[in-house]
Amino acid sequence: MALPLSLTLPELQVFLRADLEKRGDPALRDPAWLAPFESAGPGDVAVLPRRASPMQIGACRAGVVVGDAGQERSWERMALAGGKAGWFLRVEDPVWALWMLLDKPCRAPQDPEDWLSEQEMVDRFGIQARTATVHRDTEVGSDTWIGPGAVVHPRVRIGEGCRIGEGAVLGAPGFGLVQREGRQWPLPHWAGVWIEPDVWIGPQCQVSAGLLEATFVGKGSRLDAQIQVGHNARIGPGCILAAQTGLAGSVVLGAGCLVGGQVGFADHVVLGANCLVAARSGVTRSWPEGTKLAGFPAIPLGKWRRKVAG
Repeated sequence: MALPLSLTLPELQVFLRADLEKRGDPALRDPAWLAPFESAGPGDVAVLPRRASPMQIGACRAGVVVGDAGQERSWERMALAGGKAGWFLRVEDPVWALWMLLDKPCRAPQDPEDWLSEQEMVDRFGIQARTATVHRDTEVGSDTWIGPGAVVHPRVRIGEGCRIGEGAVLGAPGFGLVQREGRQWPLPHWAGVWIEPDVWIGPQCQVSAGLLEATFVGKGSRLDAQIQVGHNARIGPGCILAAQTGLAGSVVLGAGCLVGGQVGFADHVVLGANCLVAARSGVTRSWPEGTKLAGFPAIPLGKWRRKVAG
């Protein structure tokens, strides 16, 4: 996903108060979209995150890359070695630059404060949904059950045959902040949530809206009660998550993962398909397909058992 950008390249430079490194393709003057740095293409602007590695920076294919001086050096080495012809906008703080872009030139259309009425909720979803709240700027598939007190924010897409439990909240802004002048500023999260068909979201769950890419829950997944899914997270099809599990931002779970209760995931952790995580574990790093994990920090199950027994 990407957000439309209403600035030309010279206007972008002025808006961000950036130094423009003129090593780019002269034909590219007006990038059209602000996109995630991992998937950005030649017509896009991408802002590098603070923790991006030199390899990730070098792999970025955006026509215009926004980053700081240290990232510029990595980009220059990798870009020259790869023969790329992008432009680099050097800024003091890339996260603040992202906030500026999301707050103004990439601002999503303002959704009217227009929510389905109580009678509309009953007509569409049944009497149990009378106290739920669903915004008109959503897509809800047929045969989807919405429980009392649930809240579905704008830019949420829910597939057919889903179950949204009592008090669940879908599409509230993600918890992304940038510090500036002694104050914490929230990053606007415009990308929403995408729930595929036949997904169960348990009571009191929270699925946060994505920043540039929708937070995603794959087909047939089951989320127990009181689960937190952070912004930009991706849960593959057929996953099962037990109660009080928490996924930080940008966590990726492959298809068929089984996660016990009260498991915590650090941000940007990636689990391959069919992993198993024991209850009350803390997953602080990525693991390949089929790994069984336990403990804090989580380690392979066999190693954890030997550690406990010894």
